[in-house]
Amino acid sequence: MIDSLTFIVSDDGQDSTMGLFPGADHAAILRQIPVDVLRENLRQTAESLRAVFEDMAKATDGLRLKEAQIGVEITGEGGIQLIGTAKVGATAAITLVFGT
Repeated sequence: MIDSLTFIVSDDGQDSTMGLFPGADHAAILRQIPVDVLRENLRQTAESLRAVFEDMAKATDGLRLKEAQIGVEITGEGGIQLIGTAKVGATAAITLVFGT
């Protein structure tokens, strides 16, 4: 079984945890992220999003959301950050697609 995954992350010169996709002003480095950490953080994020979507369905009298695309970024520690429109600078993301 695989214990960790290798990601390219931004090195900010301090703790190398900036994110999965390096920016133009930061060097890219390789970081090993434990699969268990990534699995748990993705699980917590998915549970939180499911609760939000369930609340949306209740507020719309059961109208079902057909699809939602959520952009996430993985930090150098395996943390999950949702990418919003207010994020400054160019970035890329993994897109998770949930359908019902």
